[in-house]
Amino acid sequence: MTTETKKSPKVAIILVGLLALFQIIRIMAYAIIGDVLAGKNAEAWLFPAMMDVFIGVTALFIAIGIWKGKGLLPWVSAIVFYALSISDHLDAISVVLTSKGPSPAMMSGAPSAIVTQLVVMSLLEVAALWALTTKSMRDHYLN
Repeated sequence: MTTETKKSPKVAIILVGLLALFQIIRIMAYAIIGDVLAGKNAEAWLFPAMMDVFIGVTALFIAIGIWKGKGLLPWVSAIVFYALSISDHLDAISVVLTSKGPSPAMMSGAPSAIVTQLVVMSLLEVAALWALTTKSMRDHYLN
């Protein structure tokens, strides 16, 4: 007699949702937008800052969708959210490494330290994407 045990994705759902919720802090990048428009920071920071604000504003809704949602919409929304966030981090890394203008106060410090922080966040988000695409998570959202 064999019985199939379904692997519960509860821990993964909690962790992926918490990582999304943590992204709310990125709303603070609105100050960078103002500084770029006022000429205080390099123009290269405008798009990464706008993406940060977008990610920060949507973070609560994505976290709630991850925790309470079922179906295609919350699952795909979370995947797109993390993919956009990774893309934003990669864009910020390229700006840190190539920009010659003044950097925002939030990005002050050694470029290697800033890049390291962005790489670590990107790796956490890659882990979230991987978790979202596992069989148990797909089954949870799509069945």
